[in-house]
Amino acid sequence: MARESILTWMRSLGEKGRLDELELLIQNTPIEKLKETLKSTMTRSEGITYWNYLLLGFNPDSKDALAKRFECVRCFMDGLNSMELSYKQTFDLITRLSQDLATFPSEQLAWIVEHCMDGMRQGDSKCVGWKDLLPDALSLLLARPRFLLNGISVDGTELRDTTVRSIATMQWPASILTPIADMFKTMNLSSGEILTVLNKFSGVLQELSPMELPALCFQLFSMCSTASQLIIPLLALEKYFHRNYYKRLFSDMCSNSTNLDSIDSFSDKELREAEETILHHLNYCTMYKLTEKHLAIMLRNFLHMPDVILTPFMLSAIISMTSINRDPESARISHSILLPFLRNVIKNNEEERTLADYSVWYRDTLQRKQVDLQQVFTVLIDQNKDGKDVITPGLVHLIFYLLKSHSPKMHALAITFLTKFIRKRFIFGQGIIKLISEWMIVFQDQNQFSECLTLLSVADTYTVSECIKPIQSVLEHMQWLSGEQSMRMMNFILPLLKISNRVRDALIDVLCKAMGSSGIQKRRMAIYGFCMILKQLNNSNAVRQTSSATSYCTQHSISGYSIMTQNTLGSRSNPQRNFDMLTLEIIGMLRNCLQQQFDIRCSLYENLQRAVELNAKLVPHVLQVIDWHFRSFFDTPSAEEAGDDLDTVFRIRYDQLVSSNDNQHMEIQLKDNLGKLIQFVANCLAVFDRAPSGYDTREMDRLLSFCVDRMVANRLPLEEITPPATHLKCALVLQQLNIIEGIICHLLLKSKPRNDAVSQILPLFNQHCKLSESLKALSDASKKAHKQLKQTAKNNSTSTCNLTLNGVPVKTMCTQPDNIWDLAILDKLLHLLLDDVVAFAAAEKTVLLRSNELLVRYVLSVTASRVESIRLEPDYKQLAYSKRTFKQLTDITKVIYERCIQRLTEMWKNFDMQSAALATQCFSECLQTAHETYSKKFEEFVKSFDMASIKGSRNKEVIYTVQDVLDDFMTEYGTDESICKNDFVSKVPIYLLESLEILLAHIDYQDRAATESYTWLLNFCSKNEILNSEMGLVHRMLFVQRQKTHLGPFFDSVARQLGVVLGVQNEDAPSTSVELSLKSISTVTAESCLQHLYAAVQKQLNDVDYFVTKANNLNFKCQVVPEMDQIYWRGNLDSMDRSICTQIIHISRTLLALTNVCIPLGSLMDGLMKLLIQHYTCLKNLTKHYISSYTSETSIENIRSTKFELLLHGVGKQLPANIYELITYIEANTLDEEVQLHTKKRKVQAERAKVLRETRLIPKVIMVIEDFNKHIILLSKKIKSKNRLTDYLHLGTMRDFDIKSTDLRAAIERSISDGRNISTEESTAEDQVQDVDENVEEDDDVQSTTYPEDLEEQEDECLVLEKKGLRRKRRCTSSSEADDPQPKRKRGRKAAEKLEAEVQCEDEEEVEEEQTDTTLKLKRNKKVQPKTKKSAAKATKKPEEQSSHENRSTKNSKVPAEMQTENPTKDLSIPEIPPEKKKPQPSRRLGIPRTIKK
Repeated sequence: MARESILTWMRSLGEKGRLDELELLIQNTPIEKLKETLKSTMTRSEGITYWNYLLLGFNPDSKDALAKRFECVRCFMDGLNSMELSYKQTFDLITRLSQDLATFPSEQLAWIVEHCMDGMRQGDSKCVGWKDLLPDALSLLLARPRFLLNGISVDGTELRDTTVRSIATMQWPASILTPIADMFKTMNLSSGEILTVLNKFSGVLQELSPMELPALCFQLFSMCSTASQLIIPLLALEKYFHRNYYKRLFSDMCSNSTNLDSIDSFSDKELREAEETILHHLNYCTMYKLTEKHLAIMLRNFLHMPDVILTPFMLSAIISMTSINRDPESARISHSILLPFLRNVIKNNEEERTLADYSVWYRDTLQRKQVDLQQVFTVLIDQNKDGKDVITPGLVHLIFYLLKSHSPKMHALAITFLTKFIRKRFIFGQGIIKLISEWMIVFQDQNQFSECLTLLSVADTYTVSECIKPIQSVLEHMQWLSGEQSMRMMNFILPLLKISNRVRDALIDVLCKAMGSSGIQKRRMAIYGFCMILKQLNNSNAVRQTSSATSYCTQHSISGYSIMTQNTLGSRSNPQRNFDMLTLEIIGMLRNCLQQQFDIRCSLYENLQRAVELNAKLVPHVLQVIDWHFRSFFDTPSAEEAGDDLDTVFRIRYDQLVSSNDNQHMEIQLKDNLGKLIQFVANCLAVFDRAPSGYDTREMDRLLSFCVDRMVANRLPLEEITPPATHLKCALVLQQLNIIEGIICHLLLKSKPRNDAVSQILPLFNQHCKLSESLKALSDASKKAHKQLKQTAKNNSTSTCNLTLNGVPVKTMCTQPDNIWDLAILDKLLHLLLDDVVAFAAAEKTVLLRSNELLVRYVLSVTASRVESIRLEPDYKQLAYSKRTFKQLTDITKVIYERCIQRLTEMWKNFDMQSAALATQCFSECLQTAHETYSKKFEEFVKSFDMASIKGSRNKEVIYTVQDVLDDFMTEYGTDESICKNDFVSKVPIYLLESLEILLAHIDYQDRAATESYTWLLNFCSKNEILNSEMGLVHRMLFVQRQKTHLGPFFDSVARQLGVVLGVQNEDAPSTSVELSLKSISTVTAESCLQHLYAAVQKQLNDVDYFVTKANNLNFKCQVVPEMDQIYWRGNLDSMDRSICTQIIHISRTLLALTNVCIPLGSLMDGLMKLLIQHYTCLKNLTKHYISSYTSETSIENIRSTKFELLLHGVGKQLPANIYELITYIEANTLDEEVQLHTKKRKVQAERAKVLRETRLIPKVIMVIEDFNKHIILLSKKIKSKNRLTDYLHLGTMRDFDIKSTDLRAAIERSISDGRNISTEESTAEDQVQDVDENVEEDDDVQSTTYPEDLEEQEDECLVLEKKGLRRKRRCTSSSEADDPQPKRKRGRKAAEKLEAEVQCEDEEEVEEEQTDTTLKLKRNKKVQPKTKKSAAKATKKPEEQSSHENRSTKNSKVPAEMQTENPTKDLSIPEIPPEKKKPQPSRRLGIPRTIKK
């Protein structure tokens, strides 16, 4: 039968449904014919038809048919591997075969599986039919019974597992990776198998081309059902893109040149397109399977690994899976979980960058450079610029999260990103600005939103100016918000005024409404806004809109001048027509403020002066308005009516400055400040003199000349300011002081080398000094006068005593005078007083000024306070961005540094020590202000006054200059008592050290000066004994620089030296390191040194705790990376563990030394206890890390290689032993000796509260020690080592803390009654006190948990309650059970022995009660010396010779206890023995004062 006839017959029978005849036809046709027909038709279109009817024609109940079918299937499988078929043909043929696989015997299915495996080994990408056939065959075999395979009985599960393992272990050809992944996706793999497969793919995908990645990644993402599985391919893809693209990109960004000749494997375009496609697949593969919560739970294991998360690909991948990125319109940003996670990772990265600069151990342990987020954000912005917006919504909302945080560093990152982003993607600008403007209105207590809008407005003014609706909303809210908030919001609108007349007119309309408000803050806001408009006004941006429906306000509706005036000035011939008209409108409205309250006037002077200084064209218009107001304060005839000699009538109208509302002159109204007005007018005139045109200023100059001449000649009538003091007199003195200061401003501004203006400054300052002395006299008299008025008002009901200022009650009449000089005036004064030659005055006229000590001191003092006030200015002024203020600050600092600091030794020797102290204070304030306000520009700030930064300069750097000055000062005054008694001598080194500390904080650790500064600090502390306690800050500087530049042990030596100063508990403590010899540590500085040492150790513990968490994250990464990378990351983990253990060993040795020091109780002891708690918490976390990192097969050698065993060996027993001794020391020194001498005045409740307060941290310390021991036991059990880790532990005592309320209440009542019934006892009664039986057992509540070889005798601890100089001891539990209402539980003790002890105690108490009537009185004033541990140990060697109530000896006393009890003439107090008294243990009270005297 021909081939075509067979095909035709089969099709005909199959289409007619005649299956029986089809079966008969196939049965009668030879197998070779069927196979030949199958091979010839597979590549043709009718191949699927023939294959379908061929499979239908085999009878599954016939063995011959099954065998014949299997032969055809084998031929078909061979044909798939040898013929080139399309994907559709292959898929149709395989699908048809899969429908009949259920009828195949198990042996045939096993052959199909093996054949598929062979096809995979061949690696032909065109023959991948096995990917659809193999999963179906394996799934059918799972339900089959056991069968024979190659003579071996197997079941389907075994075959399936074996097959999967074989596939996972074989080497996969790169050409069929995607089909293999597709096959695995349909195989229902277990979680372990999925992890194995994913790790295999993570290793092999590194060799693929970018075009092959998206399809493979789609299969891998579809395979992942949990977040822990998804992270494996993500980490592999991050490695792929970093190695092939981002590494080279970041390298080019960091270098100045690019290697254009390099030939890369793949183009940037291919890589970027592949990455975008992968992110698209990732989004849709995880949209319905994984929520943000699932991803966050997994990703928190990388919270402290910014280098893993903060890469462009990983950031993009995480952002693409957020709901806010998928649906930015409906999803709420507050519901996101992944964005806060990313914010926390960014925060950790910034903290790492900061901490790495201040700790050399931190840098070494970090093992890498920190992520530069600015670079990462720049890359993401550039990618968005290309139109690839897969993550744009999520990225912008991430920046919003940074902006809404409470960290200034996060704010700076967000603002920088938005500034760059809006420039390149301005299409998103309106939406971003709308959201930020809404948050600015809602979150009024946060300044970052207004700051962000202001910088955006400056960076991209055109984009912001197009956001009309947000600007209108802000302007509307400004009318009802507070004045300060409105001024803060206004700053982002001001840059828009230059290009947008519409915004300018709308702002003017709002300010006009605010000007008419009744609130002072609103009017101040209007003044601020108008002056800001004037500051940047010019003719080009002053054009007003015409009256129309679109304009907010018209030209004439807001003008303060007549239409004629405007038309005159606004003629077409006037080139400044627009500027003049708008300026007159605004100044006309500001003119009304001159008739308002005092605060409004002062605000107008300050803001208008700033506008005039920055825009000189305003001067003629401002002078026109201010002229008549200035003249109104003076009473003098005009220039035409009188001459200009001293006899001309001239008087200041003080009644227009301040007035009184009552006869007693206590209720005053402050109307204006003439001094500030004079300063404002002087500045206007100085600007006007540069281009004198537009206004006649002769009358104003004449009035100012009158003021100067009359004041210098002392011919200006002043108001009566002699005692008795009144509120009005004090206010008048302050006004006159400010007037003199304003006149000095005028003289400085008009001074020139050819005039003698500066010669008149000294007489004016003398008048200023006299007024200051008068003010002091009034201040002294005002206190007495105010007191008398209060008494009069109290005795006479009709009279009142109201001390008010502008209707507001005040507490004092005389306040400290407030100088009105600004930074510009102070800069001129400093140059005048300190420079040899100045440009604005002749040298011979400045000699008297420079030699006047009072003037120099006053100017330096005012400069220091004014520079300090920069840091206190409100946010809306935005001085941090003011170039003018920054320049003034640098100029002042340069004068102080060059003329004072560099020559400070000559200054205090040849001029004045007080002036030297004020100069150092001024220098310190300048540095502090630059550090806080201009931290980003601090390096530029230092270069502006430090000439050593100039190449070729031979000057010393500022750091070395300050160090040399300190050395000279300590050489001369270091051993002089004036350094702690003289106020000015003591301040010089303190201010210099503060300045040096700020300078060192801004020196990079790689700079040579950092290491040399540490060496200098160490030498300074080694050779100088500090007598002034405030100089103890040098220890803080030393500790900070030590951590910044050096590794190794250091602080343990400091702790041992503190023990030498304060005393130690155990003098035999071993010392293995070379001891420091710091003379600076003494009784004067010990307290501050302890505090600084605590801070240094606490910082080390915080760093270690952070790295323990980081090690946990790294351990998790070791588990998810491919096998080829696990060795590398495990090595990094071991290195980090070794570094952590080394650092904890150093910290433990420091704490070991500190716990041996006799630290005074109180805050210092609490600080040590908190350090111990933190230390053991850190040790517990490290132990938990080892438990999770090491498996049960881990040998002790792995633990030993990371120095963990060395850590336990060094401190496992020594430190807890010291801590328990420290606890005994605290309990023995809880109550003061001095308090207990006065037994009749004792307050039991107060003492109980004191005991609880000073011992409150002891239970926490014991708890963390035992918690640490518990985790060590768990780790020791896990590693199953012969050398048990628990052998290194100091196991303490287990205590029963079960408390019965009835027992507690009875104990409290007994203690209160005992405190009230204390009586004086005779010292000879000691001889009659019977010793308690030595065989009495320990307390029932104590149970030892130590090993047998470590068992020691433990004595009952009793709290002493002293009477007449001795301590009263707390009743032991064993002796108090006789009176307890309920019997106490016994733990492992014999009740009979306990009863005998109780009977003995009761017998002794009866004997002592009979002897209380024969007691003698104690010498109350005799001070009881404490006993040291050493002497206490000697006394306890012979307990039968020691009395239970003996006096404690001093630390070095060697008198035996028997001599104290046998002396019949010595008076001792014998306290009354409580009913349950046992023999007490002698307390170890050490002779250390509670506080250190400075």
